[in-house]
Amino acid sequence: MWRNSEGRGAVLLAALFVIAGAAPVELAAQEPGRTVDVGATGFDIGRPVLASACPHGCPWGELGEWVRDALAPIGYEVILCRNCNLSFGPPLVANRSYPPPLDALAIRIGTTERVNAPVDFGVTSDRALAAAYEGTGNYADDGPYHDLRLLAKIEDPSYLMAAVKADSDITDLRQIAERRMRVRILDSGAEGVLEYYGLTREAVESWGGSVGRPSGLDASADFDLLIGPNASPANNPEAAYWSAYAHAYELRFLDFDGDLLDELAREPGVRRVVAKWGLLPGVDRPIPTVARSGQVVFARADMAEEVAYRIAAALDAHQGGLRWYIRAYSYDPATVWEARGVPLHAGAERYYRERGYIR
Repeated sequence: MWRNSEGRGAVLLAALFVIAGAAPVELAAQEPGRTVDVGATGFDIGRPVLASACPHGCPWGELGEWVRDALAPIGYEVILCRNCNLSFGPPLVANRSYPPPLDALAIRIGTTERVNAPVDFGVTSDRALAAAYEGTGNYADDGPYHDLRLLAKIEDPSYLMAAVKADSDITDLRQIAERRMRVRILDSGAEGVLEYYGLTREAVESWGGSVGRPSGLDASADFDLLIGPNASPANNPEAAYWSAYAHAYELRFLDFDGDLLDELAREPGVRRVVAKWGLLPGVDRPIPTVARSGQVVFARADMAEEVAYRIAAALDAHQGGLRWYIRAYSYDPATVWEARGVPLHAGAERYYRERGYIR
């Protein structure tokens, strides 16, 4: 129901405006992209290529920098592939493929260089990694990729939220369909939630309304309902619109049906939580909802066990570096080794067992 897949087109970008989505254009250099020859690469010579994302606050871009900095003290010069985002990362890693060509979207969000080297390991979401491993969703046609292995999971919460303007007559999402209200909806990936309330695109348009996408820090698009599963106060490309609209308008946040939340919480990686007072301007009370959390560092099964062990140890030692990024990342020893059933690399597992994280 929470249709917000990390896929090619729908990805974190279409659904969440995504991991390299339409980031604030003013941050991006409008210049032609170029391919860079970075020389010899690979773990065997200490120069692995990491599937990462844009340099302007994209979560996989930030975490790519965190991995790069964590591995530098143990002798690795990690090369970041900034356009190995969207749904590209898992297949690129699984096949040790070269990055895709730069496209207009990549250039618009500041990724102007493509590295000319095969990809060795990567950063993605736990949802994307699990889908690639199982061969589902966006990877149904070319998966499964059973040689993918988890190295570490990093927590990164996002909430399902819905808001209207403070002076709106809407107090309950059910009212819209019941009254066949002409509304402008901005949705970042909650199509299933809208359908639960009878707000399919066809129905909304038949009442004279519209369903569109929010766009980063741009709060100029008018709306009657703002909804999405990526609410947070962070200004990364996928979530920035929440802060933009919360500051541009006085928002009033709506509650969701308990039955809906129970249904959503049955999906892998989704859990019932309470959005705390002050999460965003307008959140003036605790709001029961659901949330997701999970970005991952991953590799192939053929990575040397000792290399995986050293990477797991280096990431653990560099936990403190997570606090300096724009998302609220955290390293949890109780969850760092688990990602929706994707196997943990043997080397990483040995490290986590020695540390007592896995019992």
